[in-house]
Amino acid sequence: MEVLKRVKKVIDELLLWVIIFLFLMMFGITNLNVIMRYFFNSPIVFSVEMGRYCFVSIIFLGAIFTTREDRHIHVDFFTGMFPEKIQEIIAQFGRFLMVVFFGITTIYTCRMAILNISVSSSAMKIPMAIPYGIMAFGCAGIVLESAINIIEFHLGLKKHKKNIEEEM
Repeated sequence: MEVLKRVKKVIDELLLWVIIFLFLMMFGITNLNVIMRYFFNSPIVFSVEMGRYCFVSIIFLGAIFTTREDRHIHVDFFTGMFPEKIQEIIAQFGRFLMVVFFGITTIYTCRMAILNISVSSSAMKIPMAIPYGIMAFGCAGIVLESAINIIEFHLGLKKHKKNIEEEM
C-alpha cells in the first residue's frame, strides 16, 4: 500500500510539472506572437496551433486532478432536495456514468490517435496522434480516478462531498 502511495505521488508530481510546463509554453508563445506581430509585423506561424494544443492538453490533464477530488462541475439543485443517503446514491451513479462515458471516449480517441499517426498538423507538422493521444490519456485518467472514487466511497474511505464541505 505504501508503494502505491509513493507511485501515486510521483505520478501526481510529474503530471503537475507537465501541466505547468504546458501553461508556460502556451503563455510564452502567445505573448511572443503578440510582440512579433505588433512590433515586427511578423507573426509566428505555429503559435496559434501550439497554444491550442497546449490548452487542450492542460484541460484533459487537469481534469484528472479535478476528478480525483470530486471537484468537477455538477448541478446539485435537484439532488439537494433528497435525503443525504439518496444524494450519495445519485453521486455514485454519476461517477459510474463518468466511467462509462469517458471509457467510450478513451476508446474512440485511441482509435483517432492510431488513425492519425501519419497525418501531420498544418502549422507545426507534428503527428496528429499526439493531441489525440493526450486526450485519450486524460480520458483514461478520468476513468481510473472515477473508478477509484466509486470504490473509496463504497468502502467508506472517502466522504460524500457535502459532508466534507460541512466540516470546513
